[in-house]
Amino acid sequence: MHIVVIGNGVAGNNAASIAGKFNCEVAILSEEAFPEYSACALPYYLSGEIARQRIFLNQDKRSSEDGIRTIFGKKVERIHVENQEVVFEGEGLHYDKLIIATGAEAIIPGIAGVDKAGVFTFKTLADVDKILAYDKRTVAIIGSGFIGVEVGIALKKGGCEVILIEVLDRILPRAFDRKPSDIIRTILSEHGIEVLTEERVVHILGGRQVEGIETENRKIRCDTVILSTGMRPRVDLARSAGIEIGELGGIVTNEHMLTNIENIYACGDCVESRDAVTDKNSLQLLWPNAVSQGRTAGYNCIGIHSKYRGFVNIVGVDVFGTHVASIGHTGAAFEGAGHIQVIEKAYAKHSHWIIVKDGAIVGAQFIGKTKDAGVISQAIWKRTCLEGIEEIASRQKLLAINPLFTALERYL
Repeated sequence: MHIVVIGNGVAGNNAASIAGKFNCEVAILSEEAFPEYSACALPYYLSGEIARQRIFLNQDKRSSEDGIRTIFGKKVERIHVENQEVVFEGEGLHYDKLIIATGAEAIIPGIAGVDKAGVFTFKTLADVDKILAYDKRTVAIIGSGFIGVEVGIALKKGGCEVILIEVLDRILPRAFDRKPSDIIRTILSEHGIEVLTEERVVHILGGRQVEGIETENRKIRCDTVILSTGMRPRVDLARSAGIEIGELGGIVTNEHMLTNIENIYACGDCVESRDAVTDKNSLQLLWPNAVSQGRTAGYNCIGIHSKYRGFVNIVGVDVFGTHVASIGHTGAAFEGAGHIQVIEKAYAKHSHWIIVKDGAIVGAQFIGKTKDAGVISQAIWKRTCLEGIEEIASRQKLLAINPLFTALERYL
């Protein structure tokens, strides 16, 4: 069986690795010129904490796997569904099964001056190489999601002055509610990162090169701008082949990662994924989800029945030595959509917030101690009710034989 994988990221490589174990001929088509690398390691490469060669994955393993080859620097131009063929640079490659793992791309906001020298995105290894090669002293980061915060920390460690700018009223707004967000903001400020919230950047100033930015409230001098304003699925190739694209802009698949076209699967950041909390589709551009979907697509391609069960958000970052993590949803995400209860516990060196909606645990946020975050993740997966935990916690015999509830008890 000939399996073609479009995309050399974590989803595509996990799919290829599964198929390669079952005597399939697998070709990975990579638009990038690099072997598979860890996107999660890019901030550490940017800061200088790890060398460039350490971000690459599976080099020894890939060279020993029979039946898998990677073709670098080739952008797929078309998918011929009728002939079961992909075309790149005039060449055709036949497939019996096709896996689309084209990932996501950085959103470029419509800000005047965004095309100046010194304006960068942060998505690929090539992006980081360009940032490192640029002569920079003062960097403005537009957007304060996890990527923006991680990039800000990395650049500060690398010796730059950093200004982090967020249009909403708090940093990390999709991951943290007000209190934990304010604590993280304080830590960043204490380490020399200037944080501005409720500020919209309207203009990037300068001639050919960046000389500053202008918000609705002020002008700020800087020589470099990093755009961290979100990602969107790369679906142009899929759309042109007649593959269904959902309302959120990602490829639509069933639970087997099969698209609406026979023999074509999709996985990773280019796909709309099922949120296990809301049971609705969402865009979930994180490593664990890409691994799960890639493996599911790989198994189903070779005829082994496998189901993708959805995702629970789980993200974390080291903020100058303080570990922070977010699981599931924030309380703000459910504002006006049911009864929300926040269970807050603060200790000398760590705090956590458990989000309960209509009696069930739907999220949690941790600062300072995150090693037990997986306990809450399991509770969310199991749709654990607060009332049931409290009842079992009051009956020690039952508590002793319910390890999940034993672990949860100390958080509630």
